[in-house]
Amino acid sequence: MWEEIQSSPKMVEKMLDDLKRGNHYYSAVETDKGVLLFEDNTNGEWQFNSYMYKYVENSFFEPDFPLKSLAVHDLKGWPSLMEGKVNLCKNERGDWVDEETMERCAYQDRSVLKNVVESKTFDLAPTWENYFNLTEVGEGLGLPRSPDNYDRMTLLFIREQGYPEDGLIDEYPDEFSFYDKFEEIEKKLLGPDRLNVRNEMQEKAKRLAGDLLNEHFPNLRQNTEMKEGKIENVIVERKNKGLRI
Repeated sequence: MWEEIQSSPKMVEKMLDDLKRGNHYYSAVETDKGVLLFEDNTNGEWQFNSYMYKYVENSFFEPDFPLKSLAVHDLKGWPSLMEGKVNLCKNERGDWVDEETMERCAYQDRSVLKNVVESKTFDLAPTWENYFNLTEVGEGLGLPRSPDNYDRMTLLFIREQGYPEDGLIDEYPDEFSFYDKFEEIEKKLLGPDRLNVRNEMQEKAKRLAGDLLNEHFPNLRQNTEMKEGKIENVIVERKNKGLRI
């Protein structure tokens, strides 16, 4: 830090200004190419969300998706030392900079993470719960879900866990495209004879979900470390009737 101060004649003035204003919060995304920094303001949040949607959410289930995990950090820093290091994924017109420019200018050394105050690490193996945990509001990053990925997540859930016995409820703006395919199954699970048909309907729902995945998403990225048996620490939320995922 002191080398940066000594190398610029205006740095002392900037540091005094920093002391008046206090240090700021920033978001940092740790990648294999370096660390991307985003300021805690409207432009920074917009670039952060745009980057996450383009490079993580949108291609989460694609077969060539390269990431195994994602680390996102909140850190503190002096504005003068962060100048020229933040919000560099897009230009002033709002267009993405080319990959060469990003590698040359946007990615920072991991030494910027020394002032981290909070971190979250997300497992990016292609399971429905990993995608849910990444995108949910609250514990996750609150990323918008693309329609295809929401369908993939929901079908993977049904294939593994079965159809929600109280019904499946979408939360706006998410909308399950294949609801009509499961309509008869849901009616029987909610019907007066539900106890007698539960096992049969759940097996039917799991097979149907698998068939729909194979038909509509044949190139779905496969999880090479699938665990057998019951999934633990599944995060789902039941509200009123149905399952909200």
